[in-house]
Amino acid sequence: MKHFSVLFVLLAAAVLASGCKTVRIEGPAVSVPAAKPRLEQAKTSLKNKKEAAITLPPTLGGLISSDRWLIHNAKQQEEFIGHVSYANDVYTFRSDYALSDRPKNRIFVRGNVYLKQAKPGEPVYEAYADRGTYLYQKKTGDLLADPGKEIRLIYSEKGQAPVTAQAQLAYFDLEQGRFVLNKDVRVQRPTPQGMQTMSAQKVTYRQPQNLLTLEGGAQVSDEQRTLAAQTIIYDGTKNYSYAYGSRPLLTGSSEQGTFAIIADKVQSDNEGNKITMDGKVQGWLVSPAINEAAVNDKF
Repeated sequence: MKHFSVLFVLLAAAVLASGCKTVRIEGPAVSVPAAKPRLEQAKTSLKNKKEAAITLPPTLGGLISSDRWLIHNAKQQEEFIGHVSYANDVYTFRSDYALSDRPKNRIFVRGNVYLKQAKPGEPVYEAYADRGTYLYQKKTGDLLADPGKEIRLIYSEKGQAPVTAQAQLAYFDLEQGRFVLNKDVRVQRPTPQGMQTMSAQKVTYRQPQNLLTLEGGAQVSDEQRTLAAQTIIYDGTKNYSYAYGSRPLLTGSSEQGTFAIIADKVQSDNEGNKITMDGKVQGWLVSPAINEAAVNDKF
């Protein structure tokens, strides 16, 4: 699941650059205040913005544009209204509205939020949402969907099917390396066994431990097997997975036939080559070889 961590880094980098360090705003000219003190204040603000632009990392240098740009000096806030956009050779950001709130070290965006990272020769990361917030001192934030909608995260690598994720809420902590998807989460990714689908009410990825946890009606399925449990955990470091809670149920097919097995706990390697089931194991196997065996003629 390391693919999805960069999507949240993208939110941090692109939105932080667009909200706090403005290079230029295109749109109707801002009217000049009549009072001289306010004029000097406006000049100072523009001077500070130019100085801030100098500090932009080379990879984030570009243009910020919007239909309207409002400066609230007393609140130390800047609003960007209508067709807000930022783009360079690596990052793309769009929204209908953005607010930079310096006292709270916060950037808020809403309306058709789109984020993209496309470094030359590397995979492409994209995110779609209705709202987003980033606290740039704490390096935490979230992406949200409006009621009845969902956020989408996409990882695309040349020559491979994309990895996609849908949810209603995504939270990230870049300092801790923790990323959380909440409410009706669905992840699809290609595997050697075919497209794998993961679903749960909550999915948490802890990047330093390379640990993925699916909670609440968790289910993982591919073209051959489906595993359902209350909780499913993937440990990338130790290369094993296990499921527990609500009597995990494993169903599917193999060379021997179709099967359904229920147990207290299911454990396997992450490739699914070795599966171990413990605690009150029950199930059945329907095998053509067994059904056609001569022994059946005796019954």
